[in-house]
Amino acid sequence: MNEIEAPVPPKPKSQVKPKASRKAKPVRVVERTEDFSNLPVSDPEDQQQLIAVLQQQIRSYVAIQGDEAEQPLLEQALADIERFHGGQLRRSGQSVIIHPLRVARYICQAGLDAPTVIASLLHDTIEDTTMTRDYVSGNYGEWYAEIVDGLTKIKPPETETRQSVVVLEATYQKMLGAMARDVRALFIKMFDRLDNMRDMKSMPRKKQRRISLETMGVYVPMAERLGLWEISREHTELCFQVLYPMRYTATVDTLEHLKQERGGAIETMRQRLGVIMGPLEEKLLAVEPLFSQPADHIFRNTPVDHVLEGFQITVAQPLDCYQALGHLHTALSAIPRQVRDYVSNPRWNGYQALRTALLLEGERVTVEIVSHQMHERNRHGIMAHWSGTPSELADYYKTYLDQLNQVAGESDLRMNDVLRSMQDEQVQVFSPKGEMFALPKGSTVLDFAYCIHTDLGNHCIGALLNPSRSGPRQSGTRVPRDRQLGHGESLSILTDPNVRPAREWLQHAVAAKSQIQIKHAIAQQNAARARRVGREVLSQELRRLQIDSETWLDSPAVQEALTSEHLTPERFLQEIGLQKREVVPFLKHHKLVPAGQMNTFRELLRARNWGAVFRSQATTNFYIEDVADLLLHFGTCCNPVPGDRIVGFSTDAMEVEIHRAKCPRMAEFQKHRPVLVQWRLPKDEKRRHLFEIGVADGSGILFRITKIIKDAGVAIEDSVSSVSGAGQASIRIRVEPITWSQYSRICHGLRGLKFVKRLTPSRLDGTASVAGKHP
Repeated sequence: MNEIEAPVPPKPKSQVKPKASRKAKPVRVVERTEDFSNLPVSDPEDQQQLIAVLQQQIRSYVAIQGDEAEQPLLEQALADIERFHGGQLRRSGQSVIIHPLRVARYICQAGLDAPTVIASLLHDTIEDTTMTRDYVSGNYGEWYAEIVDGLTKIKPPETETRQSVVVLEATYQKMLGAMARDVRALFIKMFDRLDNMRDMKSMPRKKQRRISLETMGVYVPMAERLGLWEISREHTELCFQVLYPMRYTATVDTLEHLKQERGGAIETMRQRLGVIMGPLEEKLLAVEPLFSQPADHIFRNTPVDHVLEGFQITVAQPLDCYQALGHLHTALSAIPRQVRDYVSNPRWNGYQALRTALLLEGERVTVEIVSHQMHERNRHGIMAHWSGTPSELADYYKTYLDQLNQVAGESDLRMNDVLRSMQDEQVQVFSPKGEMFALPKGSTVLDFAYCIHTDLGNHCIGALLNPSRSGPRQSGTRVPRDRQLGHGESLSILTDPNVRPAREWLQHAVAAKSQIQIKHAIAQQNAARARRVGREVLSQELRRLQIDSETWLDSPAVQEALTSEHLTPERFLQEIGLQKREVVPFLKHHKLVPAGQMNTFRELLRARNWGAVFRSQATTNFYIEDVADLLLHFGTCCNPVPGDRIVGFSTDAMEVEIHRAKCPRMAEFQKHRPVLVQWRLPKDEKRRHLFEIGVADGSGILFRITKIIKDAGVAIEDSVSSVSGAGQASIRIRVEPITWSQYSRICHGLRGLKFVKRLTPSRLDGTASVAGKHP
């Protein structure tokens, strides 16, 4: 075996944690390696020789890259992995210790700092050995413990149950959190997965497919998002070799055949471009063809009918790119409207280049023009930008890591939604100050508002598109908050302090951060509303016992009772408001009733018959003053509208679910605690409404519907009808501002029509009314 000289990496300028290392000579990020260290070695003697070579390469690298404090840490790490992984074998028959050594070697080749190398050696110790987090923290430091623990999987249950899915999501959240807090954890994980993918042939076929699908769904999109093109490409090809082996082999063979068949023509084009670039002289570094990759055709499921994707021209400096473009367009026919300037405006993953399409030797050819630095950064992404501190990363990388940090620990979000939001193709928009923001494609004005600041999102009513300032005021086209963003647009968010998030906003939000903030805002509003109701109920009950409700909550005895049940005063009031907790049993259990009020208390206790609460004339505790109240959820099984006799139930989601008293599903809700509810909508308030009506298609339907609306004294502003097939039709009717009494009359009238199958009214101020399908 020949020993491979360890590459000398660029020295990071500074480090936050741990301490910065001394300066070393900078070199480029090296190529991916496909050498003897990645080949299966089964002979014990050969394995020991391989281990010794890898250890020596890592020592040589850290001797240059690290400082004096990191040398003993490296030696301890090498000794610890040999001690803790000792005797462990992979399925391939190789010693387990070879895996962390190879991962550390990849870290060296990527030019990363010495602490990352040391952490990569330890990355599997907590998960696969008896080493503990405390041991890592005590012997290496807290930074190393955080990195290694963050990359450690949470142990799943032995059986494949729903709990194992929860554990998998928790593991993703834990890893994403570690990666967001320190991007070096992400580097280690990427190389860890790459080495596992390269050494997967000895695994069972089922496990190979599972790991490949996970890699394609999580690590490949993440690598693309961070500009790690080399890692993304190899991951993709390794996955497709497992997932589609026959198609992969056929695609590789076809591409190789086409490359040989077209080799002469491609070389002629390359030489022609070289001649055109002649005036650049020493500024020109290379003209190379860009060939199709097998994964591209398999991923897109496209026929393999070409092998040439275009040409790449590499020049010395960014300014030279524009000179090269000028020479190309002077000498060749340019295809109109095909120039893309990603030099001054990098793509969402940091990609930079000038791109154009030309007619060359009678063929349409794409040409990419990059400087040497752009070429390296396009291939190695965030690793080529990394210099030891997150503050020096480009804005698009910092934005991504910040988004990861915000959503990684959110248990309210499914991780599939988080990953999809974080990995989809991005759209780039700008603030009026010229700051660039990258959001998932399909994002709306509301997403942009939340991306800037939570308060902007919570009060957003729209935005000014491409605003301009003339004098003290801005001008521009006003757009609503649910409008999708266009690439390159500039927006100034418009707000109203009286506007608050509503459930319908979740339909307008694409980004995970927006979903989180809207749900948090709704939960806060629900809790505040429940506390207000709870305080009213508590005051009523305490007044019957002649207890001062203003000071009762602050008394030592009550505070002690709340503490014993792990309750805060706010939570206590909230549970009372939702009628998840009754006041009288609480008083009895904690003996909080004054001695002189025991007779009154016994009478109250006898009256607490919740089974008959809706048949009694008890006082209503919850009034519906606005159908858009976020604490309310109207059942779609019976679709109550103002005027209906209704009942309410406190749900596990901390909401009050409203149903008609004769709801066919009433028996199902007996397990929930009932809530006394009653309509109290403003009589004179008028609002605009849109009625969406699903009907069984037939003659005279529109006449009968419009007659009901006109009989309520309401004018129709607009109506649209469409036939959806299978004898079904949809009618949308917009009416003038109406009172709740008129609204109720229209809904009851439409519900009485046999051909109406679905009725969905909504307020035109952007908030849904009481809605649902026809019962």
